[in-house]
Amino acid sequence: MTTKNSTTRTNSLNRNDRKILIILSHPDLENSIANKTIIEHIKKAIPESQLEVRHLDSLYPDYKIDIEAEQAALLKADFLIFQHPLYWYYTPSILKKYFDDVMTWGFAYGTGGDKLKGKHFLQSITLGGSKESFTPLGYNRFSIEDILKPMQQSIYHIQMIYNQPLYSYRNAYVPEIYNSMSEVKENAMAHAEKLIEKIQEFSKGNKEKVGTFIHKWFSHFDRLDENGYFIQYLHKDIEFTFPGYGNMKGHTEFNAWYYAIKEKLEVPIKHEVKNIIIEEIERNRFDIHFQVHLQAKEKESQKEINVTETENWKLIWDESSDRPIIEKYVVSA
Repeated sequence: MTTKNSTTRTNSLNRNDRKILIILSHPDLENSIANKTIIEHIKKAIPESQLEVRHLDSLYPDYKIDIEAEQAALLKADFLIFQHPLYWYYTPSILKKYFDDVMTWGFAYGTGGDKLKGKHFLQSITLGGSKESFTPLGYNRFSIEDILKPMQQSIYHIQMIYNQPLYSYRNAYVPEIYNSMSEVKENAMAHAEKLIEKIQEFSKGNKEKVGTFIHKWFSHFDRLDENGYFIQYLHKDIEFTFPGYGNMKGHTEFNAWYYAIKEKLEVPIKHEVKNIIIEEIERNRFDIHFQVHLQAKEKESQKEINVTETENWKLIWDESSDRPIIEKYVVSA
């Protein structure tokens, strides 16, 4: 497949508007070094229109959490981040209460409780100890990944997409005893940069991955790969149309069509993909238009095929499996 001269364009619709919700928990944020530094840097880097930071300790000093308000904030968010120090190998107490009060039956789990399904989650944690202390022979005996497993399972249970946690060591400062203020600030700034990078990567969405996938698809088609490669990316009720074959539906009809193509054409064939336009019509749903220049040879007649076709795909990007699924595939001469 030739892609050297191919171009990928996006329409003017801007879908980089994914909402980031940071649930911040620190009982003395004003005197914090690490968490205060991290939040300050995040607010400078991420547009206010995209970011909401809710500091639980400020909002609810009496621990009376407004469940309706917090659930509303969650519903608007695409990416939920818990930002907090590690307290007794878990979260500060108000963040635990937040989870207990807000992640209710019928909202986050149980019958009808799929309101957060498919949203992304990341736990961003500052640790006081060193990396060595979170080892089997260290002071804390367990790795931070082991310590965070209850939270991980909770997120799985409410059907959110679990991103690997972000954490940094040596974020506690005790004058003349434990770390130095400059070291803690440096660690916090490095932590903030990593978190900003994750947020920005999420905000880009999956449009670039879609473009990469299209070229990968045709590279496998050039060698008429096993049909199992293609089936994995097709919706079970895929609708597809090809010149000379009409309208077809489902995996069985795709397999029959693909077997006929393999019987008819010699390998390799050549697809040149060009003029790709990818429109994200809603989050992770794409309408794709492009042209394909096909060069091939028929086995029996040795007839040369040299045509340019237009293709239109309807595709969703499944973030749970991080893979594309084609729902509709239309080829026209």
